[in-house]
Amino acid sequence: RRSINMNELFGRNMKFVLRVCIVFIILSAKAYAQSPVSFQVKAGAGIASMWGKNTEENAKFAYKVGVGMEYGFNKTWALQSFLNFASKGANEDGKDLGKATVNMLYLELPVMLSARLHLTETSNLVISGGPYMSYGVGGKTSVDVWLPIPSSTGLQKVHQKYKLNTFGSITDGNMGCKRFDAGVGLGIAYEYRRIVVGLEGQLGLVKIHDGFSDLIDMKELEDNALKNLSAFVTIGYKF
Repeated sequence: RRSINMNELFGRNMKFVLRVCIVFIILSAKAYAQSPVSFQVKAGAGIASMWGKNTEENAKFAYKVGVGMEYGFNKTWALQSFLNFASKGANEDGKDLGKATVNMLYLELPVMLSARLHLTETSNLVISGGPYMSYGVGGKTSVDVWLPIPSSTGLQKVHQKYKLNTFGSITDGNMGCKRFDAGVGLGIAYEYRRIVVGLEGQLGLVKIHDGFSDLIDMKELEDNALKNLSAFVTIGYKF
């Protein structure tokens, strides 16, 4: 009867386990490569402003960073969703009365349907569109005004600077912007291998500021309601 060599048995078992691990890694990599799900990180910079009737808001610098996921239905159509941290707002010039800079920070969730046009084996053109929702998490508004103060020689303008919380009721000493925002977005991107460069635009459809209608009940003030407007140049990386 042949005696069992423990070293030989251990070596055979280790070879078998190693082969199983190699096969598992290969199959997992192949399954991941064929998976309809991919992930992406991106960052961007651009401009933001506000729009509405009887408003003349000026654009200000804005930025965003985010992580996202894409689910591909086929080689052309896919659904994209991102969780972004984005800055928005506007500059307002009151001419002789003063000026203000409104800064808003949002957590943003866009859901976009995209169409991928294959240009070459390594590059694509992606066109996307869909709704977005966002919630304001912070931001300050800087106000620089000239106030008319009565004096013995008549009215004199006194320079004052204020800094207010952008979100919160005016009656509580805040700017009066509402935290919830929603609208539609459009985007176009160029993919080269795993690098993605794009242009994005968003049009807010929710009133984020009702003028001063909270303080004075006037129909004219409702026409000054403001909504977000923004555009970004972005760069990302796909995993």
